[in-house]
Amino acid sequence: MAFKHSILYITALFISVCTPASSQEQEVVLPKKIVVKALAKADAILLRWAVTDKYAWKYSNEYGFIVERTTVLRDGKPLSSPERVILSGDTIKPKPASEWESFVQQNDMAAVAAQAIYGESFQVNNNEDNPLLQVFYESEELDRRFGFSLFAIDQDFEVAQFAGLGFVDTTVKENEKYLYKVKSAIPKDRMEIEPSGLFISTKDREELPKPFDFFGYYYQNAFVLVWEYDQLLPYYTSYNLERSENGNDYKKVNEVPITKLADSPYTGVSYTDSIPEYGKKYWYRIVGINYFNEKSPPSDPAELIAFKEIRTEPLFTSSNILSENEVELQWTFAEEEQWKLRKFELLRAETAIGPYKTVVDSIAPNQKSINYSPLSDINYFKLKAFGKNQDFKESPPTMVQPIDSIPPEKPQGLEGIVDTLGIVTLKWAKNTELDLKGYNIVRAYRKDQEFTKLNKQNLIKENYIDSIDMTSFDKAVYYQIIAEDNRYNESVPSDTLVLVKPDRIPPTSPVFKTYEIKDEGVDFSWINSSSDDWASTILYRQDATDSIPDRWQKIYEATTNSITNYSDTKVNPGRKYSYTLITVDQSGLESEPTPPLIINMPGKLLKPGIKGIYATVDREQKFIQLTWRFNDENGVELQLYRKSNEASFTLYQRLDPNNKRWIDQKLIPNTTYTYAFKAIFKDGSVSEWKEIEVKY
Repeated sequence: MAFKHSILYITALFISVCTPASSQEQEVVLPKKIVVKALAKADAILLRWAVTDKYAWKYSNEYGFIVERTTVLRDGKPLSSPERVILSGDTIKPKPASEWESFVQQNDMAAVAAQAIYGESFQVNNNEDNPLLQVFYESEELDRRFGFSLFAIDQDFEVAQFAGLGFVDTTVKENEKYLYKVKSAIPKDRMEIEPSGLFISTKDREELPKPFDFFGYYYQNAFVLVWEYDQLLPYYTSYNLERSENGNDYKKVNEVPITKLADSPYTGVSYTDSIPEYGKKYWYRIVGINYFNEKSPPSDPAELIAFKEIRTEPLFTSSNILSENEVELQWTFAEEEQWKLRKFELLRAETAIGPYKTVVDSIAPNQKSINYSPLSDINYFKLKAFGKNQDFKESPPTMVQPIDSIPPEKPQGLEGIVDTLGIVTLKWAKNTELDLKGYNIVRAYRKDQEFTKLNKQNLIKENYIDSIDMTSFDKAVYYQIIAEDNRYNESVPSDTLVLVKPDRIPPTSPVFKTYEIKDEGVDFSWINSSSDDWASTILYRQDATDSIPDRWQKIYEATTNSITNYSDTKVNPGRKYSYTLITVDQSGLESEPTPPLIINMPGKLLKPGIKGIYATVDREQKFIQLTWRFNDENGVELQLYRKSNEASFTLYQRLDPNNKRWIDQKLIPNTTYTYAFKAIFKDGSVSEWKEIEVKY
């Protein structure tokens, strides 16, 4: 069956509540149970139920439910033997797919429920090509089927009956009271679901409450209708909004039921309706719909009228200063909006952000200029355009300043200090101008850098506290003070104050470049720190032969930047040493040590090695065989090196010290090979270098 097209209209709102919680959230496992609601009528009892788990829903579609009725009271008296009857016959399940065909053509909610139960797939607006996302969507399909199914049956009791989640008992009697029980027919070895029931008779009818707190307002060319939802949730699952043009005859506005699909901190729900006609009065009301398709009494109506708002704002075009106390202000306003105007108002403030006060009221809507006096040293004006329905638009501010081009004097006496925490305290001498508005302070971290203003508002007092970043590599900070008067004339900057920052940044570390083990010791070379306040590089050594190493010992300090090497001759054969470097800057701060360099000193250098090297060349079998003699019990490895023609030696093979023969088959005809041997001993020492040349 292809019902999928009918679910698209609720996708945008419903997808958020159908998507399960993130895998990072802790899943709360709730007991699986049945929830039952009932409605009493004069000649019937209507039952409606649902399960609280998606897998319970899935298996219930397969196995169904059992509805049991027990007559408990008759004529107000308990029965000595309650009469129990199974109303469901066998079990109640969703109707076969073939019986839904005509129903879905006339009922959108039936199409949603049928697709959820019988549809081959249930992907909602999923056009993803990403295979990983596709796997995710498929794994969440049961959540969507379960969620959409419950949504659909909540909106229509007839759909609930088709889906196997509703039943009408017409065999009731007025003088009896019943206990209804709904049980799952799923085998217990597959899933256990708690049954549920309720006690009711045909006399337990109650009036449906009238929806309340319903009101509306006009906003951005639409009517917004708002009403209470959460408090009436036990009664109504959805609402219809109705509109009238005369206050008597109402027509439904919404095409689908209005409901609240996602949790929110607000207890109400809203609906936005477009404006059929401006300047005309409309009446709105809402009607609640319960689980059994019964409608509530209509709410009290809300009366609304739409009006055209002003869409454009007035704009000042010029401000002509007529004298020190008077200005002529001119403005423009869109001609096509002119008919909406009721009046203009002129507003004035001392600053651009206000507060603004009305200084001229009731300016004619066709007026385009006005003269204003008296003026202050600085003036900001706005023009406020009022529409015929109390809406309004304000112009951007314009500044008016009587002529004054003389700036304040250059500030004097700027001084300050900076502490080790980066707190800078500044002070300076006070300017004497009567129209002085205040001071601006600017800062830079380099001589050639553009200064940056620090204060948002003018400084009134002659001092300022600043904080700077002590972890940056800048060595100093630069300040200037600029005075400003009421007409925004600025003085020339004060003399630049240079404050040297206390050094808290350690220098960068040096780096080992090379080392070489020689008969007389170890030769080192390194690269000094790049810090510009470098003072020295110190080399430390530690004897790490034993399980508990010795302390680090300072063995050399280079105080000249050009010295980058040292020979350590105070080492003993057969010992293991660690070496590290640090930099010290001119403030005495030390860098991080370099990673330790581990050196194993040979026990005795250049011991006797192999003897009697002999080569046999077999060009037919294509190999060279080498033989030798070596009988030192302290040997741990023989290293074989090879080179061809003018190339350099490379380590070719590591051999067991007991080997006396080796064959080389990786050969090129007409090539001269040179083989060399070196023995490695237990104490770390090495043997003499022995070579043999072979022409192949």
